Amino acid sequence: MARLLLLAYEFAPFRGGIATVVEGLAQGASELGHDVHVVAPDYHADQRAADGVRPYTVHRFAGDFCSIQSLDKLTAFARRCREAIRSIEPDLIHGTDPQSQMALTALSRIGGVREYIFTIHGTELLRYRSEWLPRLWMAGAFGRVRGIASVSRAVGARLERDFRVSRDRWIVSYPGIASAWHETPASDRGAVRASWGVSDEEVVLVTLGRRVREKGHALTVEACALLPRELRDRVLYVVVGGGPVAYAAALERAAGAAGVRLALAGELDEAASIRAQDGADLFVMPSQRTPRRLEGFGLAYIEAASRGVPAIAADTGGAAEAVVDGETGVVLPEAVTPGLLADALRQLILDPERRKMLGERARLRAVSFTFRRHAGEVYGHFLGS
Repeated sequence: MARLLLLAYEFAPFRGGIATVVEGLAQGASELGHDVHVVAPDYHADQRAADGVRPYTVHRFAGDFCSIQSLDKLTAFARRCREAIRSIEPDLIHGTDPQSQMALTALSRIGGVREYIFTIHGTELLRYRSEWLPRLWMAGAFGRVRGIASVSRAVGARLERDFRVSRDRWIVSYPGIASAWHETPASDRGAVRASWGVSDEEVVLVTLGRRVREKGHALTVEACALLPRELRDRVLYVVVGGGPVAYAAALERAAGAAGVRLALAGELDEAASIRAQDGADLFVMPSQRTPRRLEGFGLAYIEAASRGVPAIAADTGGAAEAVVDGETGVVLPEAVTPGLLADALRQLILDPERRKMLGERARLRAVSFTFRRHAGEVYGHFLGS
């Protein structure tokens, strides 16, 4: 077994897809018997109680979220990473997020580190090409790293195409989801739906993720507005997640004008999010690629699948790898229109047996998405190579 050092600026209690992956990797590697150490910010709060029950060691430093455009914070983080590497003397160093990738790249240029790996999530690749500081800082970075774990084939293909990283230097390992999604007993579906004022005959659409434009909430509202009145009246669209207040207000205005029932649930903890999925009929997240963001994989699709909820996605980034078209849900073209989405919704609303079949297959597929498996693939490959 090895001593692993995971460097992370996005880590619990910070919430987000990357933080979930990093926490899961640390947990999974610990379950496999590795001696795991994580370097992460304290987010200006005492984290000792939460960290004390983890099966791995967390080394906190004073700080909060750091943008990859924050030169001072990135430089300070690189120094902390160097100190941790010297004191812990790990067998393998893992840059798990964009900030740690940049820190390790800086250290490699001054001889402070040689053997390390990255996890690439997708969005950072867009920013390494388009923003001056990340582009300058990361010049030549992928030629120095020992190897890369990509969260999807789509992200790996972008590594090859845009950064000329040869195929033998990266692997694909799909992230897992928290064990609670697999293990929590099913909620009382009727009670969940009653809390929304919805009957068994009605259809609940759920989107769970950051409440930002690229997740496709507005597109979903537009698609619902195109449904025949008798179907639209049967639909409730529940949006779970935090985000800009102005965007939430715009969604409410659009839904109200179109006669679409919309419930903005806000940010929920894990237990409440699971409960929301247990009351859903369809998970709908037609994510859109923007110059700054890419759906590298899409853990939310797998979380929904683990509760037996089929998904509708757009073929953006790795979403078509998280949702298997015709098996665990429906994948629409990347340039999906409200009309195309409305047609997919109409077909699934009118076919509860197909929804059930897709949901059952989604649940079966989701069983393999554990962080123990993910950690085994990543560290088994790079420790064995």
